[in-house]
Amino acid sequence: MATRTRRPRACTYCPEPDADACVRTQRDNNGGKHIYAHRECADARGAIPLYVFIDESKPAPR
Repeated sequence: MATRTRRPRACTYCPEPDADACVRTQRDNNGGKHIYAHRECADARGAIPLYVFIDESKPAPR
């Protein structure tokens, strides 16, 4: 199975790289772009992630 190239995702709420959750998407007529954040940054602002990225080399959060 081919693996997808991982690009760094910028956090919408802070300047740190490697956001690990998608918190919203734009409408298709606005480009349909996915907006990312760190789970901790999203939690601090009350944003509920639509989905999160899991790194298989690390244990899943509980």
